[in-house]
Amino acid sequence: MVNLKLDPDAVKLHDGFSRDVRGLGCLGIRDGVEVRIGSHEDLARAAELIRQSINAA
Repeated sequence: MVNLKLDPDAVKLHDGFSRDVRGLGCLGIRDGVEVRIGSHEDLARAAELIRQSINAA
């Protein structure tokens, strides 16, 4: 799992892959998006979200 500092309303979330973690108290971020990476395909899907998170910082 990777927690990204992104606005959950600004990205498309997918069940089982990404979720809104606002208000859950995730370590390191207050609000954002959690991404579950379990395969090479998931990593490829997550790459754009990771780039967006880095550019927003």
